Amino acid sequence: MKKSGLIRKACFFLFVFLFSSTGILLAQERFLSGVVRDAETKEPLPGANVIIKGTTRGTITDLNGNFSLRLQAGDEALVVSFVGYNNKEIQPGSQQFVEVLLETEKVALGEIVVIGYGTVRKSDLTGSVSSVKAEEMTRITASNPVQGLMGKVAGVQVTNTSGAPGAAPVVRVRGVGTFNNSSPIYVVDGVILDDISFLNASDIASTEVLKDASATAIYGSRGANGVIIITTRSGSLTKGKTVFSYSGEYNLQMLAKKIDLLNGREFAIISNEIRPGSFNNVDAVPNTDWQDLIFHTAPMHNHQFSASGSTENMQFYFGVGYFNQQGIIDKSSYERLTIKLNNTYQLSKGIKLGNNLTIAPHKEQIAPNVTYSAYRAQPVLVPYYPDGSFGVVYNVGNPLADLKYSNNYNKGIRGVGNFFAEATLLKHFTLKSSFGLDASYNKAVSFTPEFTVYNPDGTASQQQNVGSDLYKGTGDFLGWLWENTLNYSQTFGKHTLDAVAGYTMQDNSSESYGISGQNILRDGRDFWYLQPSYLTNTINQFRNSVDPNQYYSMISYLFRVNYTYDGKYIFTTTFRRDGSSKFAPGNRFSNFPSFAAGWNITREKFMEAFPFVSNLKLRASWGIIGNDKIIYTDRFSTVNANLVSVFGVNPTAWPAATYSKSGNPDLKWESTYQTDIGLETGFFQNKLTAEFDFYNKVTKDILVELSTPGYLGNGQGQKVRFNAASVLNRGLEFQVNWREKKNDFSYSVGLLGSTIHNEVLKIGGNVGIDSVLIGGYLGNGIPVTQSRVGLPIGAFYGYKTNGIFQTPEELAAYPHSSQAEVGDLRFVDVNHDSKIDGNDRTFIGSPIPTFIYGFHFEAGYKDFELSLDLQGQTGNKIFNGKEVVRPDPYNFEKHVFNRWTGPGTSNTEPRPSFGGYNYSPSDRFVQDGSFLRLRNITFSYALPSGLSDKLQLSKAVLYLKGTNLYTLTKFTGYTPEIGSEDVLSNGIDNGIYPVTAVYSFGLNITF
Repeated sequence: MKKSGLIRKACFFLFVFLFSSTGILLAQERFLSGVVRDAETKEPLPGANVIIKGTTRGTITDLNGNFSLRLQAGDEALVVSFVGYNNKEIQPGSQQFVEVLLETEKVALGEIVVIGYGTVRKSDLTGSVSSVKAEEMTRITASNPVQGLMGKVAGVQVTNTSGAPGAAPVVRVRGVGTFNNSSPIYVVDGVILDDISFLNASDIASTEVLKDASATAIYGSRGANGVIIITTRSGSLTKGKTVFSYSGEYNLQMLAKKIDLLNGREFAIISNEIRPGSFNNVDAVPNTDWQDLIFHTAPMHNHQFSASGSTENMQFYFGVGYFNQQGIIDKSSYERLTIKLNNTYQLSKGIKLGNNLTIAPHKEQIAPNVTYSAYRAQPVLVPYYPDGSFGVVYNVGNPLADLKYSNNYNKGIRGVGNFFAEATLLKHFTLKSSFGLDASYNKAVSFTPEFTVYNPDGTASQQQNVGSDLYKGTGDFLGWLWENTLNYSQTFGKHTLDAVAGYTMQDNSSESYGISGQNILRDGRDFWYLQPSYLTNTINQFRNSVDPNQYYSMISYLFRVNYTYDGKYIFTTTFRRDGSSKFAPGNRFSNFPSFAAGWNITREKFMEAFPFVSNLKLRASWGIIGNDKIIYTDRFSTVNANLVSVFGVNPTAWPAATYSKSGNPDLKWESTYQTDIGLETGFFQNKLTAEFDFYNKVTKDILVELSTPGYLGNGQGQKVRFNAASVLNRGLEFQVNWREKKNDFSYSVGLLGSTIHNEVLKIGGNVGIDSVLIGGYLGNGIPVTQSRVGLPIGAFYGYKTNGIFQTPEELAAYPHSSQAEVGDLRFVDVNHDSKIDGNDRTFIGSPIPTFIYGFHFEAGYKDFELSLDLQGQTGNKIFNGKEVVRPDPYNFEKHVFNRWTGPGTSNTEPRPSFGGYNYSPSDRFVQDGSFLRLRNITFSYALPSGLSDKLQLSKAVLYLKGTNLYTLTKFTGYTPEIGSEDVLSNGIDNGIYPVTAVYSFGLNITF
């Protein structure tokens, strides 16, 4: 018993000793957190080094400049450093949180770059990735934040398809690589999306554009068109303090440029030349400017409020944004409310939970295309008769009547969220599981009342609607993405290894309903409902369908390893295997590998002889990436069962069926093979930086529709999709920046540009006789683009002109159409067969620019700052389609006054006519699409700190801003930015909603 008691006492004292020792050890360790900022701008510095003095222990700051570090006994000082900034030593003492302000010249943020499924130091990056700062994304006030990329990234072309409120731009990364959907994907907080129109630009913390195969291969079948990664804001690590901010902006939009059209008198003169006697007194005709009648100045509001902070175990960010844009054309508007909530919860030392959630209800009103009507409307006609009724505009329609009787509304809500859990395992491993959701619901309503515009004699004109019409439609979309990744990071002496492996699953589905009816009881909105008596033909007026672009499932396996030796030599290997339900079982899976290497030459010993060179890195990559943006139903055949066949001894009608469309079960992925060679340089402590990239991108197995023989059962020449085309995109990109600060004055200058060579390498092959893809159909049904081997995608196709037939002798001596007369265009006999016909149509221009560029200037003196952005392109053409379609006496552009009126009077502008021969698609209607645009100019003033303190504000900035104020171009239309999601219809101006000039006043405050 005594021995037993001694053992118990010994165990007790041993337990007390161990417990006390542990407590002593724990007491000797503590955690320190903090934030590193620019001393002048107070902007966080991501990627700053925080090292415990005298040791190799330390960490780097995250995207928000935050860090957390474990201190041991004897750790008295920290050394904080960032490229281009002076090192700073601090002694935290007993503080648990510190704010470190670094003093130095301004250098570009981006030391840490967000890439797919992770982050990497810029110096260790082997791919072509461009970063855009958060403040640059908000320089342009627009409904879609992607417009902030205009002129900001080499190799990226952002084109406004329309100036209508809420209109989405077209984005192309390194050219057009397919005949199908060429848009990049967007990754917002880990959720893969096709558009970001729901997002508030003020909620964005960083934007990265992934361009080459090394960067995009981690996204496999969706990386061929580029990847844009957006990280939204998170809470500050300043514990116990909440930072509030508000920004408000009032904008006035107006028409930037009118089209130079004939006035009433000029139109009467030309009309008399075409049809003598049309107007007896050209000086007494009305003079209506239809453009002035449909366009007006319109307001736009943009407001944001946010709260950011943290507690002991949680970071939070909450933001609310309100955007309201009224159009410069009546009955066009867009309104959106954005609610943003990002939270991170630290459950324990190694376990973290979080969510990123955005909810965005919106509504819009869509005006009819009255820009085209105003362009064609004759200026000698009046908008209203003396009794106030609408005037007739023959063969066009009165655009003001169209506006009055048109009622088109859309409204909906979209929610995008990501919920994740992250655990640190065995020090070097991080396991992360995230579940993303993308859900939307939309509702459309269109109502046209019964109306008639009467001729002066009281008879009904063609502009009328017999019986009121009502359409209602709904659509919903639900997509989810579950991703599980394991990251590994460790340094062994001079060796650093970072790797990630993962498994993902995704499912998308959508459905829409639509129904229409006539003879609605009343015109008021309270009566816009449908009941059975309104449905005159239920079978044809009810539609239920799914979106074939958004109905599929996918599973994927991914892997990437990045190895660095001594900070000098970097090697990256990426692999992804995707399987999609869009393809038949035999072709559902495909592999997408990439390989890259980099050499940080600056860190070599021999570079010590060149102290002015602060950065010099060479990198190269090769890989295969894919495009899955296809219509999955193309692999299925469809049957028409509404047929009858009569046969038998006693002729009898029997039900029959045949193929209405043949599918192709052998469809497979479009694959892009891309090579990239890049050079990154920095001089004079990175005051001067430059980056160059050469890329060569070949897309193979592109899906195209080819003619098929009649024995397939769906009719001779019917189209079926095959993997039967290839396209090349090749170019050189550069980006050069200079930044400097001298006392209270600082400035920066940046220039970027990229060349684009686009060429079709193959169409058809052995699967059919097709060698040309036709598109770009005008309003009269005539196509004006062809894609064929050796030419760019969507090249303009028509007659070449060679002057004007001046005399009857010249007309007789030159091949010509039977319709040609003296004073008409002289078309070139391209095939030299001594006649002019459709076989003489040829290549007359490309809508794809050969060079795109941007310029940025920013200067600051004390509390004042001026910034300026220019953007432009050259080498592309625009087809003025709105001028070609002319079957009736429409108005003319002013250049018609340079017309031919006799021998020697003009060799460029033919005799005037109301359509016919001279309006055949030709290079007469192809104009230079080059432009240089003052995209943005902003002047701001920050209230002095003393005044801000009195107002209890941390920061207050007032600013004036102008957007699209001036454009240098030869194009005669509203804007030279003519884009289309349909790559075969790109660059055709059929009368678009003009892009506006915007004048803004705004206020930003933080408290």
